[in-house]
Amino acid sequence: MTRDYPRSLLGLPERIEDSTLRSWSAALDQTWEATMQARPSALEADLLLCRRWFDPVAQGQRLRRELGELQELPEELLDPGPPLTFRVGPRKRLVTPEGRCALDLLQDIASSDEHLIRDSRLLVYDRLLAGMYRDWTRHRLQSVVDLLSGSTKPLQVAAAGVVIALLVDGCTSRERALTRFASGPAREVVDQAFFSSIEAFAGVLAPSQRRGRTNPRLISGWMLYEARRRLGGGLVVEDARSGLDGRVWINREAEADVIEVVTRDLARGHRARATPERFAEAYDALVQSLRRELPRLAGYGLVHERPPETERLRERFLASLRTQLAEEP
Repeated sequence: MTRDYPRSLLGLPERIEDSTLRSWSAALDQTWEATMQARPSALEADLLLCRRWFDPVAQGQRLRRELGELQELPEELLDPGPPLTFRVGPRKRLVTPEGRCALDLLQDIASSDEHLIRDSRLLVYDRLLAGMYRDWTRHRLQSVVDLLSGSTKPLQVAAAGVVIALLVDGCTSRERALTRFASGPAREVVDQAFFSSIEAFAGVLAPSQRRGRTNPRLISGWMLYEARRRLGGGLVVEDARSGLDGRVWINREAEADVIEVVTRDLARGHRARATPERFAEAYDALVQSLRRELPRLAGYGLVHERPPETERLRERFLASLRTQLAEEP
């Protein structure tokens, strides 16, 4: 099957009448100024401003608010139409990235006697737009890859503590998972019992770090979701749905990778690094706090900690941390 594609992303004709050229140029210029609250400037800088509206991962809440606040355009102002403008409402529209490129080209043509738009002139803009859209569409994917590879901001200490506490409690399968109670008194008991160990861990490694996010939760809790974004499939989080409780556990097959990610993040130097001695102290504080809470967790069948396994994990974490610290510059 064949399709008829436009010869350029700008959608401009090969020849353009002088009256059309001037009216389109004026319309794009005035629409840009009304929506951006600024005169058109350098092309590439203006294309970056377009990302405010056309970024594929722009927040819907912000877009709804800002689109609602757009200035209404005069009824008599010409609308060149797609792909140069994007209609928001009866008298509201945006200049698209294609439209901003077209404005640049039309203004350049208007300064000459040439009204023939050659393919060679369009190619420059097409390449610019293609590169820009490629970067925009891959931005979210690249950010996730960077997060998983550890080339972006590392886990905060408290989020690392969540992962360690799950391993210490033996939550390494769906059958041994920590329950994320959706509501009721069980949620309060389990959340408080579990997160007390994380507080003990963070209190040793990051005693001066602000604890501004109060009431940590297994449901809608930032620590858990930060850890999931960082660990990918190594951390399994089942959401509570349709009145059923959720679960969270560490994938047993991914234990080695999880330990490496956590220790690598703790060893990275954008903040004070975790020395083996400080980590051992923090790990022991976590274990002691968790064991004090085991009677409360036992009432819900959530106790899987075994002292020999806890000691084995301690040595694995310390060995991995020493390796990571040796490799850090």
